[in-house]
Amino acid sequence: MSQITVETEIEKRRAELCEMAKNQGVKPVQKVEDLYGDFADDVDIDEFLKIIREIRNSDENSKN
Repeated sequence: MSQITVETEIEKRRAELCEMAKNQGVKPVQKVEDLYGDFADDVDIDEFLKIIREIRNSDENSKN
């Protein structure tokens, strides 16, 4: 696949995602704290990010 074809496909999919987000009323995240909202009042952002990394790593390991 050529570089131009890849870039065209990326732009096409980005446009599709942007349109879906617009249709669903999705807005960009302004602050990282918004991601965990009411996740847990007693968990600080560093702990939250650690949990997310662990979940992602376990998901990646389960694929292998």
